[in-house]
Amino acid sequence: MARTGMQTLIDTVRGFANAGLNEWKVGTATYWSDEEIERVLDRHKTEHRRQSMEAVLGHENGQEVCKKYRTNETDIESGIGAFKIEDETGEVSGWTMDYAAGVATFAIDQQGKALFWTGFSYDLRAAASEIWQIKASHAAEMVDFSTDGHSVKRSHLVSSYLKMAEFYANTAKTKPCALRTVKIERDDV
Repeated sequence: MARTGMQTLIDTVRGFANAGLNEWKVGTATYWSDEEIERVLDRHKTEHRRQSMEAVLGHENGQEVCKKYRTNETDIESGIGAFKIEDETGEVSGWTMDYAAGVATFAIDQQGKALFWTGFSYDLRAAASEIWQIKASHAAEMVDFSTDGHSVKRSHLVSSYLKMAEFYANTAKTKPCALRTVKIERDDV
């Protein structure tokens, strides 16, 4: 079963990739169950630890207030254990979150104090591109046929799927490449 905080992300990617619930099976894996889409999404996630949030000034009753904070990331996993906001003394409460936009709204003025967030953001378009590529590889084994004066060109699916994969790859946050670097922090030294 997919993690609770992933459902909106899964549904969005399902729409981008036109991924039906039971397109085909390989062994025990059903394409495209929520779990399969979540596995693809997990290959396109970025972990954020105590990242600074950007205070957004607003006005209420003629006074300047600071109730909104931006993470500067979008498409964030929601839920307890997946996302939290902290200040210098620890975890804070009294906020609601627009996880798609990456904006937290507090019930009371935070007076611009330093806030930090921890969680995971996802590249939904890169995940959709990968799903279109997988769909193309599956469609590659389909054959064209003619019967009763009708011609079915299943081979055209491959080129259509690859065009969609390219479209989503070109609009992804991260671009596919042969080499990828990551920052590693050791906690044993």
